Parts: sequence; C-alpha cells; structure tokens
Amino acid sequence: MRRKPLFKIWLALAALVIGLIGTGEVTQGDLTRLFRAVTRALQSEAPRQAAREARPGETLSGRPRIIDGDTIDLDGVRVRMQGIDALEHDQSCRRGAGRFECGAAAREALAELVGNRVVTCEPDGSLTHGRTVAICFVPGSGGSRVDLNEAMVRSGYAFDCPRFSDRRYAAAEAAARRDKAGAWAGRFDFPWSHRDRAGACGR
Repeated sequence: MRRKPLFKIWLALAALVIGLIGTGEVTQGDLTRLFRAVTRALQSEAPRQAAREARPGETLSGRPRIIDGDTIDLDGVRVRMQGIDALEHDQSCRRGAGRFECGAAAREALAELVGNRVVTCEPDGSLTHGRTVAICFVPGSGGSRVDLNEAMVRSGYAFDCPRFSDRRYAAAEAAARRDKAGAWAGRFDFPWSHRDRAGACGR
C-alpha cells in the first residue's frame, strides 16, 4: 500500500489539533503526547526512505538528505559514515550552567559542512543495520576533497571509532578536544554510552 506524503499527514494532524482546541477538550498533556507520538512515527518512517543498498564497487554521488550527524540518504541509499560515531539525535549535553540539544547540533554541523555541495561516498563493502557504510567527501579548494567523516570529528560532534577507523580520525578528535570544539566545550556522554553499548567503537 502506498503511504501518504508526510505533508498530508501533518495537515491532517493540524486540522485535528485545531478541532480539539475548538472544543476546549484538549489539554497541554494531550498535545505533548500527540507530539511525541508523531515524532516516534516519523522516526520509524525514516529508515524506509532509502530505497536500495549500494551495489558492490558503486560510488554514490549527489545532494544528500541529512538524517543525523553520521547518517545521510544519498542516491537512494541510506549511508552510515564509516569510522565515526556522532552524538545521537535525542542527546543533550552540558555547557556552562545549562544544557543544549547536542544531537540536533550534530545534524546541523553535518548540514553546514555539506552546504549545497555534491557529496560523494565510497562504500567499504559492509552494512550496519541495513545502512551502507562509506567514507564521504565534498569538493574542497583547488580540486581537493574534504573527508566529511573527519570534518565531523573535527567539529566536536562526532568521535573516532578505532574499531572501524583504525584510528584514522584520532588526530582530528584530539584537535577538537584541545580546541573545545562542539560538545568538547562542556560535558557529554559519548554516543555509544548514551545507547548503552559500551565498547561499540572499540573504546
């Protein structure tokens, strides 16, 4: 069965909420529960957006849809950036006396690094949770390429996973920590600890 476009779902929900408000029978708690239910539904829908797996030896290229700090949809493929682990979408971190949504900041950091540039991803031949694992690049100056995986670690919103990277991004992480970039400016849980999967990155 074909699914309705998301904008139609949002339109229907907006009409429902307006109708409930008009009756005076909706509470703040009802709206909060509705918002959480919609968020869960959208998150469960997201993995279905990628239509296929990369073919052996295929290089992916195009303008991506950013899912989170280490995952994109590119050329119909859900890509997990190899050798790094970004803060999770629902993570918050400490900075000074307050907290901020560092998982959302990780997604924004990747979106800013990409900008309007074409992304090229080179799969390593493996899959994780149905996602194609790859190193991704954007064009740099003078015909060079910028390793997006490394750039995300340098931003301070993703971390080296030596189990998969062979410590390729250790220097970028050390520089981010030294400069207090991103989450390093405050206190945070590593994403693998947040997921309660200690050792998942080999650390």
